[in-house]
Amino acid sequence: MSHDEQQAGVVFFWNGSRIRAEQSDSVAAALWRAGIITLARSRKLHRALGYSGSYPTGVLARVNGRPNVRLDQVRAQDGLVVEMQNTWPSPRFDLLRLAQFLPSKAVYGGFEHGAWMPRSGLAYRLAERAMANLAGVARPADVTIQALAVPGECVAVDCLVVGGGPAGISEANQRTALGETVALVTRGESLARFAGSLGMAVEPLHPQVRLFAGMELFGVYREGAIMVGSPHDNTRGAVVFEPRTAVLATGRRSIPPLVKGNQLPGVLDAHSALQLAAIHNVIPGSRVAVVGTGAENAVAERLAALGVKVVHQGRVEELVEIEGRNRVTAIRAAAQIRCDAVVHAGPWRIDPSLDFQASGDGIFQMQARPLPGSMSVVGAAALGDERISARRHLHPDTLICPCMDVTAGELYCHIDDGETDPEVLKRLTSCGMGTCQGFPCWEHMLAMLAARMGTEPEIFARPTHRPPRRSITVAQAAGLAGLVEPDR
Repeated sequence: MSHDEQQAGVVFFWNGSRIRAEQSDSVAAALWRAGIITLARSRKLHRALGYSGSYPTGVLARVNGRPNVRLDQVRAQDGLVVEMQNTWPSPRFDLLRLAQFLPSKAVYGGFEHGAWMPRSGLAYRLAERAMANLAGVARPADVTIQALAVPGECVAVDCLVVGGGPAGISEANQRTALGETVALVTRGESLARFAGSLGMAVEPLHPQVRLFAGMELFGVYREGAIMVGSPHDNTRGAVVFEPRTAVLATGRRSIPPLVKGNQLPGVLDAHSALQLAAIHNVIPGSRVAVVGTGAENAVAERLAALGVKVVHQGRVEELVEIEGRNRVTAIRAAAQIRCDAVVHAGPWRIDPSLDFQASGDGIFQMQARPLPGSMSVVGAAALGDERISARRHLHPDTLICPCMDVTAGELYCHIDDGETDPEVLKRLTSCGMGTCQGFPCWEHMLAMLAARMGTEPEIFARPTHRPPRRSITVAQAAGLAGLVEPDR
């Protein structure tokens, strides 16, 4: 590496091309800085997907021979080899992109359930291989990767706080001041990233709080008596927490607008857009539109202060369509507005996965119950959900679940035939069965179902949120053996 390259930071490879990055960049941020925003392709019709903050599938890629790694959670390092998945025969020459020219109706229900799927013989095996390619899992991890168990850890505390924002920090500090042993789990590598990106002052975390940063809490068992997290760094072991009490300070996330084009590269939630601009010094776009449910003005002002050119700010319910084929080119609201990025700041919704796992009960279909007495919710997560603006007649190509390529048109086929059970709709279409694990896809499915039926989303039971809600490697899972006593 030359002296100039060393001064510039690090160099890694994307589909064989050299990419320069800053030392603190995630791979996703470094690629965005380099002008590369299409990082993945959807499963069935190979639509362009990218870093959005909403859909994990958009940042899944092969890293150093390991498939399905999230590029927004991997730090750029010298010599890292990163490749796009869902391609054949190669990322540089991808014949599967021709699937974009198929009519959406041709793949309703997925290739597995469609009329195209052979039933046996060589044709069946070839079709299975093609589906594996489309799903990005045709190439297993390289054989050189060691599959040894990564030893886990068991941590017993008086209180486990989930979430590293201002509310989580405040709760952890208060509990510590009362003499409790406290652990705090946050998915961020640092605390209060969103608040910091907004320029807010945040109190420091008490030094006696044990911090588990860069970790995702993926499972709640035995009504909160056992909670398990896995670090994004797969060389670190998973952790079993045994808290006497638990506090969910997970905040709320902005849900993408329920309009055609909501999955296009260039559509970002407010968290991700502000982190790109404030933390990585990467401008989300040259002309940015900001929409929301009340926070759009504050987010637009902060982006402008960080050097972003904001060409539009308005209410999300006024948005009709996000235009573009492989990236955002414009939005349609009262008029067409040319832009190359859309930042949404609302509607704000709570990811219900952990709550559901702690309280869900039932035999054939689980339903959420009140949280057990040992668990509580604080901060923005305690404010509840904002309503999703959904029209009765969405464009049939509006993506409800980009992970599994489920459109409004596909769901309408079943709804209009009389099927209104969200659990059945999930199974018929695979909506929410990808890496998103139902959030935000089920929020959109319930909102469009209610709008179509002329009723309220709350009357429908949610599909079941099961652990793991986020990824854990086999090696990390194996390292948990012997740390938990089985149920008797």
